[in-house]
Amino acid sequence: MKRLCGVNPPVITIFDENYKIDIEASRRQADFLIEKGVDGLAYLGTSGEFSIMTVQEKKDFIHEMTRYVAGRVNVIVGVGDTCLENTMELLTYVESIGVDGVLLVNPYFSVYSTDMVEAYFKYVASHTRLPIIIYNFPDLTGYCFNADVVYDLVKNNPNIVGIKDTIADFNHLLSMQKVKEINPDFSVFCAYENQAMGLLACGIDGFINATANFAPEYTVNTYQSAKRGDFNEAAVWFKKMVEAMDIYTYSTPLFLACKQAMYYRVLEQDGHERLPGMPLDAEMKAKVYNKMRELDLIG
Repeated sequence: MKRLCGVNPPVITIFDENYKIDIEASRRQADFLIEKGVDGLAYLGTSGEFSIMTVQEKKDFIHEMTRYVAGRVNVIVGVGDTCLENTMELLTYVESIGVDGVLLVNPYFSVYSTDMVEAYFKYVASHTRLPIIIYNFPDLTGYCFNADVVYDLVKNNPNIVGIKDTIADFNHLLSMQKVKEINPDFSVFCAYENQAMGLLACGIDGFINATANFAPEYTVNTYQSAKRGDFNEAAVWFKKMVEAMDIYTYSTPLFLACKQAMYYRVLEQDGHERLPGMPLDAEMKAKVYNKMRELDLIG
């Protein structure tokens, strides 16, 4: 089974003036990220606004992007939903078109017990051969996977191969290393840039972090420098990763400011947002623009 690791930006979804997914702009974005050295593209995560798309939209989008990426890097797809039937429909489809793995969030809004969450993951894992990355985001789902739960899931479901641990608790990510006792290739992915340096020193396997949408070279160079043992070089790029986090403070949810930063750098024009998302106001756009200039990401 293919190992999923390295830098995999949680790719934002670009909408056109009719609030439809803009495939041409998405291709430009994919080319930009691949040229900057990412290992994979993680579509339909939180930053990809999966929760405001229909299943058919997701299928059409992933079909287009998988065909366009054409094996240049891994394609990972978020298949989570509050409805199991929707999850399975999308999962079956993306497996049929040859994606490299899926990101699976537990059902959210209603908070389920651990037994229920484990039963859900066991069911999904037993119906696919694709590698599954658990998506742990307790601030949004209301449920937090601990290391014991993940250990049991991996022990009983060999195609559960990693976790994206979107949590501010550094030690929580470290605790996931326990799972490597079962599968040494189990991958722990970090989401928050300010955790990167310490986690790399402790053997973290990769990143699925939102600033990699507009500043992918920061994360790529931090990761690659650390992997070859050059932590002095890694520290230089790590500082830039942390500085780029300022973009997060310019919108709620934070991915809207990340989108604006990408518009400035990649599209060189404003994009369009689908409700409930709305474009940044002039003041926040100016802050994003000035920060991007400060970071020397735009001229």
